[in-house]
Amino acid sequence: MEFHAALQLHMRRHGDSAWHLHKAIAKPRDAFDRRTILAWARGENLPANVDSLEMLRRIEHRYRLPAGYFQAKLQGRKRSVSGHRRLPDISASERRRMAWHLPTDFDRRPEEERNEILDWVRRVIITGTTDYRRYQAAMCKQRFSVQFTGLDNTKARRRRPASEGATGFVTPVEAPAQLRQEMADLMGFKTATLTAIGFQRQGQWGEETASQKLEHLGLMLGALTATPDSEVRGYGIALENLTLGLLVFPAVWDWYLRWRERRRGFFTNWEVDMLRTALALTRKDTGWVRQTPRLAEMLNPIEGLVSAEDIAETRADWNAACDRLHSFATARA
Repeated sequence: MEFHAALQLHMRRHGDSAWHLHKAIAKPRDAFDRRTILAWARGENLPANVDSLEMLRRIEHRYRLPAGYFQAKLQGRKRSVSGHRRLPDISASERRRMAWHLPTDFDRRPEEERNEILDWVRRVIITGTTDYRRYQAAMCKQRFSVQFTGLDNTKARRRRPASEGATGFVTPVEAPAQLRQEMADLMGFKTATLTAIGFQRQGQWGEETASQKLEHLGLMLGALTATPDSEVRGYGIALENLTLGLLVFPAVWDWYLRWRERRRGFFTNWEVDMLRTALALTRKDTGWVRQTPRLAEMLNPIEGLVSAEDIAETRADWNAACDRLHSFATARA
């Protein structure tokens, strides 16, 4: 039985609504939204951070279930667990890489044991010598993302002039003003305590999640703008033609998914999470892209990917375009 079905079953057995269950397990200082339980029960979302797993533990206790009952239901859909508070002062990107390999009760373990775990992960996983680790190390040298300096408290990185690198050398590029404003609007929408009047939202991004989404979308945009004859072998879209409006086109996502498969040789949960981001952004009523039809005005034709006819159709019915992308992302995920 899948996680959401198991949660529904036990809520019914105990006569709990999401409201009653939330009231029973949440403490006054917990930043835990009742709608999260609804999303879990509907299969729209999964527990993915330390605080969520703590709530699962409390639900298990309330329903007198074996410890780890619900977490066992999540094993087939493995995701990294975020929100560890007892990590040293490390960068957000390293924190996310480490999170895949930390036990869910990491924060509750003694300091000596936590240090031993971190040392093992760094020694065996991060700097190990497996074939896949060597592949990762090589790929990390190809810095091709579109950056949004300052949106996640980052600083601009020093970039080498192209003449210092080999032919086709690619460096990160800073987002142009229009794209940067679009991303700032998205980040503001997903991180603000309250949304702007006229907008609806399901779920709020914490600082770590926002940083992750910013990085992942920057990588996607970087792949789209990198030239085909570079080591990245991107699509070659002109930087000034990049817009978050491109995210409504299945052809754009299809190219990116195939590009990642060619680059790595197989798919991982990373691609699934990206598709879930696409689903969230285009969800009816609460998706930011869905509620931002002005993005269509930023679109320009891209040979082989987005035609003038595609753009005209999208501008004529933005909701239908979002529906098409939502169906595509559901099937691909």
